Amino acid sequence: MKTRYNIFFLLWGLLLCGCDDFLDVKPKGKDIPEKIAHYDGLFNNTILTNLIFSKVNENGSITAQQSEIYFIYMTDELITDEASYANMGRSARAAYTYDPDIFLEEDYSAEWSAAYQQIYLYNVIANGVMDAEDGTTQKKKELLAEARVGRAFMHFYLTQFFCKPYQEATAVTDPGVPVVTKANSGETSFSRGTVKDVYDFVTKELEEACPDLPLQTQHRQRVYRAAGYFMLGKVYMAMGEYGKALKALGIAYEGTQNSSIILELFDYNQEIYNWGYTGAPNTWGMSCTYPINLSEDNNELIYNKQVSILPITLFLYPPQVYVKPEYMALYSKNDHRAKFFSDKDYTGVTQWPYSKRVCRYMFTVCGDLPDLYLMLAECKARTGDETGARADLLTLREKRMPAAEAAIPASVNSKEKLIRFVLEERTREFMMSGMRWFDIRRLWNDPLFQDDKKNYTHKVGEQTYTLTEDRLTYRIPPKVMSFNSGWVDNN
Repeated sequence: MKTRYNIFFLLWGLLLCGCDDFLDVKPKGKDIPEKIAHYDGLFNNTILTNLIFSKVNENGSITAQQSEIYFIYMTDELITDEASYANMGRSARAAYTYDPDIFLEEDYSAEWSAAYQQIYLYNVIANGVMDAEDGTTQKKKELLAEARVGRAFMHFYLTQFFCKPYQEATAVTDPGVPVVTKANSGETSFSRGTVKDVYDFVTKELEEACPDLPLQTQHRQRVYRAAGYFMLGKVYMAMGEYGKALKALGIAYEGTQNSSIILELFDYNQEIYNWGYTGAPNTWGMSCTYPINLSEDNNELIYNKQVSILPITLFLYPPQVYVKPEYMALYSKNDHRAKFFSDKDYTGVTQWPYSKRVCRYMFTVCGDLPDLYLMLAECKARTGDETGARADLLTLREKRMPAAEAAIPASVNSKEKLIRFVLEERTREFMMSGMRWFDIRRLWNDPLFQDDKKNYTHKVGEQTYTLTEDRLTYRIPPKVMSFNSGWVDNN
């Protein structure tokens, strides 16, 4: 019995489902795609969009089992009070206090299971599409490339929780996560390998597959050239390979210029984009019109692989976490992004002890224009192109505040200060979104950011909890460990 379910607890089940127009799959997963439309249709699946765990039931139906993602509780800009802390679930409290045991025996882990669910589906496509009964060779290669890019990035995504941050000197010995390239429910033996194994696989897959992606971006829910090279650039940045990242991100930027959909930064200076709290009653909350990621109106979105921060934001949920006052102070006087946060409810009455996000609750981990501009700026600054870095920064800042306020301060007068300013801008852009988690991990050993560690703390009343290096890596979920007895868990 244990061997039979080993693959289930790694991959959390078959996900060829919910797409009758393309593939009618029986619960046991015996059917396989045959035509190019079947493989193409498998990409049009919300399983590949949402980073949540979905349970496959005995009758083949799907139940969203775990929607909360806990890294959103672990970033340094957050604070809570005792009453709000008491409203959190057990695992959310554990993540917020940097407890090593986030998951209990009965818990599903969205960070682990969503990735392997998606990898399984990508493998079904990658392993079979070239043998489809019909379709051109070019179309088959495009779909193969999309599947390889997808599974590569999800392996990278896994490393951001279950592996130590990439360091060339230790990657060859640091434990990795299983690299899975077969859609084989009978496979029962998996090795964690090393961090180097995983990153070697990811970079090789992306380097080989990205050139075969379609050049023109046609839809935000599918991977085209811009999105593929965006992901490659993000991986190289996590490795500290800023020259290689810059090359990939440059191709990604060129890809955004060849699009059949609108790809452009929102200009928050325009009245139409007056989102968030404006100081008057009944002007935020449910009426916030920031376009969701699934909307074609989200012009900044290149590719949607979304995380929801609903559990920590909006008045629909109990107030749980807020932004530290010193982090809110990073916004200048007329930075419109500050309007996304407030300590007041929709009547204009102060309700919370600190500001919380009151507008926008979906973010993508792999593909929007603000992230692209900021990654380009950082890579250019690190590789000696300070002029280019400042230009990219200014392009973004002029869309977020009046032009007179957008100028980079004169005090930012060195390469090192410019790099730090880029990271400050990342914090302002992605405040309370969880995206800061990936920067904290990436910069943990960067000499420029060692002083920041004193701010990697959370408070509950008078108690302070400090993020340590061990807690950059989740422990493997107990359900997974119980079916892989040979593995050594993370510290």
